[in-house]
Amino acid sequence: MWYTVSVQTSFYASGFLYSLKTHKILLLQLEPKDDISSAWSTLGGESKEGEEAQVTFQRIIQEMLNVNVKMKNIYPIYDYFHDTLDKVNYVFYAEVKNPQIFNSLKESAFSWLAFNQTFKLLFSAHTKQDVIVGERVINAKWRENEAKKDELSHVTNC
Repeated sequence: MWYTVSVQTSFYASGFLYSLKTHKILLLQLEPKDDISSAWSTLGGESKEGEEAQVTFQRIIQEMLNVNVKMKNIYPIYDYFHDTLDKVNYVFYAEVKNPQIFNSLKESAFSWLAFNQTFKLLFSAHTKQDVIVGERVINAKWRENEAKKDELSHVTNC
């Protein structure tokens, strides 16, 4: 006799906040250990049973920053199998109008940075790729929005 068992696979969700006003992203700087330079990270965490990836990211932002980001302001960047975590990582960014100052955590601090400032930072390979691809996705969305504005302006002027 065959039994079908529904298995909920856990995953990881990560990403950053993106300020529409300053065009900066919020990253997490981990405290240096054993004379090693401090590393930078995106915000992230494990899924809970039955959660969708976007909901997981929203929950993580709420838990880490005490900010309730609306679902309509959370955008997917991409997903991939994260070999170090041994699970799928869903990467998002959440748009916020104005950057806020956030309290540091026990062994880390939050910082708003422009994308061009991130090139000099120490990241894991996965995090560096997440930031690079995130910037490309945000820039593509911006170009698309500008094209729509130009098209609407052209139609209105005719």
